[in-house]
Amino acid sequence: MLLLTVLALEGMGRLAYYAAYGQWYGGGRPAPAADAPAANLPAVNVDGGRISHPFYGFSQNSEYGEQNAMPPRQRRADTVVIGLLGGSVAAGVEPFFQSALTRWFAANELPRQPAVLKLAGLGAKQPQQTMVIANTLLLGGEFDLIVNLDGLNETIASVGWNFDEDLFPFFPLLWKQREALTGAEALLVGHIGVLRREQERQAAVRETSPLRRSALFGLAHRYRQERTAAQIIQLNYALAATAANYSLEKHGPRPWLHGTAALAESTRFWYRGSTALAHLAALAGADYYHFLQPNQYVPDSKPLSQEERDSYYDPDWPWRSIVTSGYPLLQELCRDLQSRGVPCFDLTGIFADRRETLYMDVCCHLNDRGNELLAAAMLRRMEPALLRIGREKPAGPLSPLAAARLPAEFGSAGAPGFQVSLTEDGQQLRYVRAGCASDDIGPLFFLHLTPRHAADLPPDRREQGFVDITFGFARSIGRFRRGECSVQIPLPDYPIAALRTGQQTAVQGELWSTQLIIPVALAELRAAYAALSAAEPLTRDYFDLYLTDNRLVYLRENCAAADTTNPFFLHIIPADAADLPPERRAAGFAHAGFAFARHGGPFDGKCLATVALPDYPVDAIRTGQHIPGQGDLWAVELTLPADLAKLRADYAALAAVEPVVRDYFDLYELDSRLLYLRESCAAADTAAGFFLHLIPQQAADLPADRQEAGFVHGGFEFDRRGGHFDGKCLAVVALPDYPIAGLRTGQYVPGQGELWSVRLFAAP
Repeated sequence: MLLLTVLALEGMGRLAYYAAYGQWYGGGRPAPAADAPAANLPAVNVDGGRISHPFYGFSQNSEYGEQNAMPPRQRRADTVVIGLLGGSVAAGVEPFFQSALTRWFAANELPRQPAVLKLAGLGAKQPQQTMVIANTLLLGGEFDLIVNLDGLNETIASVGWNFDEDLFPFFPLLWKQREALTGAEALLVGHIGVLRREQERQAAVRETSPLRRSALFGLAHRYRQERTAAQIIQLNYALAATAANYSLEKHGPRPWLHGTAALAESTRFWYRGSTALAHLAALAGADYYHFLQPNQYVPDSKPLSQEERDSYYDPDWPWRSIVTSGYPLLQELCRDLQSRGVPCFDLTGIFADRRETLYMDVCCHLNDRGNELLAAAMLRRMEPALLRIGREKPAGPLSPLAAARLPAEFGSAGAPGFQVSLTEDGQQLRYVRAGCASDDIGPLFFLHLTPRHAADLPPDRREQGFVDITFGFARSIGRFRRGECSVQIPLPDYPIAALRTGQQTAVQGELWSTQLIIPVALAELRAAYAALSAAEPLTRDYFDLYLTDNRLVYLRENCAAADTTNPFFLHIIPADAADLPPERRAAGFAHAGFAFARHGGPFDGKCLATVALPDYPVDAIRTGQHIPGQGDLWAVELTLPADLAKLRADYAALAAVEPVVRDYFDLYELDSRLLYLRESCAAADTAAGFFLHLIPQQAADLPADRQEAGFVHGGFEFDRRGGHFDGKCLAVVALPDYPIAGLRTGQYVPGQGELWSVRLFAAP
């Protein structure tokens, strides 16, 4: 009887299940109940690279980032500390700014070295820049220079994104996505979480129950699941409604201005932020420079390239009208800052004569070339301050904040130094001090030796440009008698152009220092001049330039009419970009600025300097002199003559190789190089420029700015890759070290089109 009752109930359960769900209960794993949608949670910390910060709004998600490094950076006698503020454009230009400063400091022989602190970040805007500096100073940080590059985010982020998100415009960008949940939201999220876990528990019971094939059990289980899902749906709606409600902690004060009035107030807020930074810099004993960043939507700011018009300029960009309306206000306020003594420079027009592609997205960001030009523009406007700061030798307190922190006994400017000179044979450096006390010989001595030729440096010191030696007075067999102390240090046997030396302690830093320029011997200058009698100059200009024994010689027959005080620059363009240091490959050339006195000097009414070229093949050079704050005194660009012996050797090697293709030029591939050969060749055949498009097998091998195009462009001039010999002409181009899927090459005549072209593809 009991069995019949159970069977009857089970049959009724199956009929009920079919009536409710339109299908027979089959046992095993049942059809799932209608699930509740995922909780409609507000997005929190959507940017994994950034975290909320109690003073800055947000900062780098790294304890080693400059904003979070403890203790903060402090000035030293050998370092110029530069804080770079702003948004993502400032963050992008930072490595190029650092490189430009390093080269410029070296070219101007400044004893201190620049160190740029990247305090900029994605989406940053005022008042974050001001907060970063204020908090860093309070924590004991120090600056020589504070640089602010901004403007765009103060318009499109404050009046654009934040207004659209119903956020207070002067809160950090997208603040409510970074802020934690409110108490009401957290309670709802917790309740949803409990119900989710209950769903999981019910599913586990259903999978393991011995009654899982029972329709009655299945009906009851599905009812419980649907009831739980309905509760989750109801709580999700409540959560969405709560998150949409105004919250002071997430939305900030309600904006009191809208439209053009809000934009005008945002630019005034930017103005007040810059004024505050100028005051903070003065308090810290630092200089302050403010730059208004360029943007492609500023009218008439740049003639856009075809690539920029197609890919990096959107006439329907949502914030375009904010830029076109806001930037004139920023430009006017920048001029007002300048009139009030705050160095503010409008950089929106620095690309006005540049037709190449400099932007890399539809917003604002620059490619490597654009960042180089932006860094150079910033540096040029800061040169007077940099020259002064770079020559300063701070000791003791460096700012009011540092003075308050340091003990009183460290407040002096340091002891006077030793007299430093070369011995008569020029082989040793002599230190002498009269009225010497034992305390004067305790601190360590430092000696920075700059060789005349960089090749004499150890490989790991070539980037820095000098050898660093530290020694103690006693260990160097110093003499201390009759109140005078002296010591002599042997110099290396290679030619020294300059040296910098002094004493320092770990607590006080540099006590004193001096710099010596070691003149070139007259006999050496006269011998170099005599060797030029049989040579023709590469060019005659302000200085005549000669190439001999892989050295570039600068000669002026009438030295009295020459300016040798301003720095010389030398840009070296290699035949193969792989010969450049990694940090110079984007620029495409090595920079070897120098001071005339370190490489030559006057003799017999003339003046001559010699600079060694690198040992790798060089295609071209650009050199001249630069007057800080004014521009180039003179400049020339030269294509170095081809090495005929090497051309003939390459031609001979082709006798055993079949050309990849025969065309206007025959193309060969040999030793990871592409060779262009024309057996009967005139100057007109090589006058047109060559283009070379390389398609890699892996798109990841392309630079970031070329991945969308899908190939690397390697255009070149024939004279930089080869030359004419024996009625023939041959050029050689090094191929990259990654696998190539194909290439397209030929010659192009501007205004006419391609003279010839071929396509080649690697065998599968």
